[in-house]
Amino acid sequence: MKKLETILKKENYNFKVIEQISDGETSQIFLGEFNNTKSIFKLSKKNKFKLIINEYFKNGIIQKIVTKNISPKILFYDLHSELIIYEYFERDSSDKQFNNFYQLGKKLKELHGITSSKRTKTFQDQLNVYLNVSSSELDNKYFKDAVDLFNELNVGKEKYVLSHNDLNFSNVMFKNNKIVFIDFEYLSFNSKYSDLSKLIESLNLQTSEKDKLLRGYGIDEISESINTKIKKWSLMNVYTELIWANYINQFNKNHFDKDYLNLLKKKIKQ
Repeated sequence: MKKLETILKKENYNFKVIEQISDGETSQIFLGEFNNTKSIFKLSKKNKFKLIINEYFKNGIIQKIVTKNISPKILFYDLHSELIIYEYFERDSSDKQFNNFYQLGKKLKELHGITSSKRTKTFQDQLNVYLNVSSSELDNKYFKDAVDLFNELNVGKEKYVLSHNDLNFSNVMFKNNKIVFIDFEYLSFNSKYSDLSKLIESLNLQTSEKDKLLRGYGIDEISESINTKIKKWSLMNVYTELIWANYINQFNKNHFDKDYLNLLKKKIKQ
């Protein structure tokens, strides 16, 4: 909290930090007020895990996210400290079922439509970092199968898009008809099917709901080939999560416990 206050005091901003609400691997998140507006303060941590993160602060990407209203309203950001402050988004209560899957597909298409410099990292760049896992930490079979699957998915001339890469339900916020995304730390160029499959899996979409999402995205003809890509990318996402968790455990022993890792392995086997 002291680092956050030091950054903002230097610029003499009108702010108040109320409480810390999250302390993750890559950032700290605080609730407070900025210019008399209820706000969320997100401050990046020093990258001790040597991960490829926060590409959205580079190459003008954050300005494009702001322009397209893909995130909650951004009140302030600082590229040097990698601090971002956005207006508090009062999401619908957890007991209100989300059902606007067509609009969700359209919103994802807007994110994927953002253009960026070729210097922006790719999912393969990220995966190569995660694959720096010793065989003693991760069973060789999972390691090999993940690489084989990625190589299979990486064959062809599919144009990769600017992807969120962590679109679980907690990173999708909605209020009435407005939908926004948060937590872009792992943004990179990747297959569109990575984000689509993550949404389908995390929202547990049924066939009709999945089809609405895809049509909102602009995929009108939902072939068996597309369904197969979605299934394979869903599996790839689980492999990635498992390899990433093992990688983090190398730097912070037992950060993810065995129950969590075994759950991911069980999902892969299923």
